[in-house]
Amino acid sequence: MRVEEYIQDLLYRYECVIVPGLGAFVTQKNTSIYHADSHKFSPPSRKLTFNKAIQNHDGLLAETIAKGESMDFESAKHKIQLFVNDFQTALNLEKVIDIPRLGRFHQDKEGKVSFEPDAYVNYFIESFGLDDITLDTISQSLEEIKGQEDSSVKVRKLDTSSSTERKNNKAYLRYAAVGVIALGLAGFAGLYQYNTYVISHNDAQAQKAESLLQDKIQSAEFSYTLSELPLSTTKLETLKPKYHIIAGAFRVKSNANRKVELLRAQGYKASMIGENAYGLHQVAFDSYVQKEEALSQLRTIKATENPEAWLYVKQL
Repeated sequence: MRVEEYIQDLLYRYECVIVPGLGAFVTQKNTSIYHADSHKFSPPSRKLTFNKAIQNHDGLLAETIAKGESMDFESAKHKIQLFVNDFQTALNLEKVIDIPRLGRFHQDKEGKVSFEPDAYVNYFIESFGLDDITLDTISQSLEEIKGQEDSSVKVRKLDTSSSTERKNNKAYLRYAAVGVIALGLAGFAGLYQYNTYVISHNDAQAQKAESLLQDKIQSAEFSYTLSELPLSTTKLETLKPKYHIIAGAFRVKSNANRKVELLRAQGYKASMIGENAYGLHQVAFDSYVQKEEALSQLRTIKATENPEAWLYVKQL
């Protein structure tokens, strides 16, 4: 698969996909929208934007490519870099580049790049298959009802029944027609209100589920900590580092060892923290118990040592 195809697939699952050296594709959720000028409802969506300023390497795109093509992490990063180089070269030459299902990039005379997303792609997977709803369908239904009413009136004119009965029938038809139109309009308004209710209900349920999940996670971590405490003594166990600043990942273990020795010579408390899901030996500058301390040190390392360093969170 091409790099842009991996980006497209990830946008259905993640709100932000970073392409190191290029920028980040970010989706923003929009609720259903009513277009007064065209009398049309659009379903909920996630519209795409592009932010050139976000270029931190979070590893998401590279890990996805590595897993999808059975290659190591460094090779996946190299594939991304080739894509970025080709894209920038083409943009400098052509000034306008279209990427299917993502959008159009345009570079002006001053070198500034603008992005116009593909208006026909909706990355909100829950709206898959939903089309816009217009009032034309309701208008056509009302016209068909009116036509049936006119036909009924003509048939009753040929009836030899009494004038009183004909008047009653006509009055009944008028009330029935008004009732049908009222039901149609009420159903239309109800559709809009129901759509709004479903969106609000889904958001509330998602927040409730997230809250319950966090409670279970915290409970599980708490139970795990208690199980590690010796029951026969009041001595507290030393907390183990959970936040690791990654310096690199190596297929060959001896290369990882050399990287550790090099970093230690530079004054870091470097170590190997095990293999990742792709069989690569990960080397950390240092590991920390406190998240704030790890993030502070990560910013320093990215600014002075390695701009591609990233934070790995796992209790080893």
